[in-house]
Amino acid sequence: MADFDELGDVSARDEIRPREIAALAIAAVAIPLLGWAFWALVLGLGANDFHDYWLAGKLILQGQSPYDSAALAETARREGLSFLVGGGYSYPLPFAVAMVPFALLPFAVAVAAFGAISLVLFGLTVAAWLVWAHGRAPVGGRRRLVAALAAGLYAPIYGTVAMGQANLVLFPLLGIGTVLVLDGSTSARRFLGGLLVGLAAIVKLVPGVYVAPLGLGRRIGAALGIVVGMLGSLAAAVVVAPWAAAGSGGLASLLDPDAFYTNQSINGFVSRLVVSSDKSVAPWSGGFDPRPVMLVATAAFGLLTLLVLWRARGQMLSRRGLALGLGLALVAGIVGAPKESFWNGSIALVAVGLLLAVDAPDLRLRVLGRTDLGLLGAWFGSALVWAAVWGIEPPAAGPLAPIVTLAWSSSLYGLVALWCLFVRRLRPGQASAETTIS
Repeated sequence: MADFDELGDVSARDEIRPREIAALAIAAVAIPLLGWAFWALVLGLGANDFHDYWLAGKLILQGQSPYDSAALAETARREGLSFLVGGGYSYPLPFAVAMVPFALLPFAVAVAAFGAISLVLFGLTVAAWLVWAHGRAPVGGRRRLVAALAAGLYAPIYGTVAMGQANLVLFPLLGIGTVLVLDGSTSARRFLGGLLVGLAAIVKLVPGVYVAPLGLGRRIGAALGIVVGMLGSLAAAVVVAPWAAAGSGGLASLLDPDAFYTNQSINGFVSRLVVSSDKSVAPWSGGFDPRPVMLVATAAFGLLTLLVLWRARGQMLSRRGLALGLGLALVAGIVGAPKESFWNGSIALVAVGLLLAVDAPDLRLRVLGRTDLGLLGAWFGSALVWAAVWGIEPPAAGPLAPIVTLAWSSSLYGLVALWCLFVRRLRPGQASAETTIS
């Protein structure tokens, strides 16, 4: 907590009691915890993705590579596990090494522990963030509590827990790291912030996009910390388990077209237009090769984001501008990353947190204006729409087939709306008078 409070004065900091920290954390996890209980106890469904993590750790213990899909499937059969294997383990090696302690536990115990740890870390990060960003402003505790509840209501959070995804475990790394690269009072603290972000990026890759706005904001040490965090953790994992890197070159398959319903990136949208799946029928089946279209569209979106950041490079030298630049880059990374699942949209909360920290420190959202508030609502609401489609699972074929296919990308549309919101806030006329940060 000391790092979160380093810029605050003592009198304001003392107003935040430990009891409120606990209340904010509980509020943040209340809804996803209930959803997880419903998923596991009422529906009797399992945390599908955690199977890959647990088995990856198990394979490392057995002296095998987690990227060996045949070995993964055989180990699952031997352990009596039934789940959707998909592409097998598809994360960089450091995360598989980190899963070894869980692989030492029976699967049922491991998945329960992983889910509980995920929720605790998420709740504490949300609480700490709200205190850092809004605890010193003249804002009532009730608005902070509502913000914590809203964070937990964001649909990808529930999906992350239900599916046994890794996003919430990374929240402290990304959350604290973001605070330090933005508000770190020394170069060492900013480097540490980058290092934490890099550790998150070696798992989910997307946070690595922070390098662009940090470079424009002359936070070279923080950007270097991200690179060191990513490459250093990768090197350490290879040293610890050199045999486990075999077959990791297959990660390049992430660039392949993928029409799977959870894919909320540009890749997923383009792929579903011409490739049918078990939940969607392609409106233009086989109409074009999705790979070049997807790659060109993603590259164009990335270049457009870089152009926006470049034009706002002067603002990157201010705290507000850098916060908005980091948020824009993070959202763009989620949209553009190939095969980015709905659950991975969880980290968009950090981007929104940055926006509110600098443009709505008292959590009165009306200061954003009607258009920007509408874009923020579209982002949040689109995730709920996607979750509703996921729960209903409308028939893929039939007269509504094109609508159903497009509906499977509803969360993507909201993320694009959020990207537009950041672009608008970075307009020169939106900049507030601030002193330049060193």
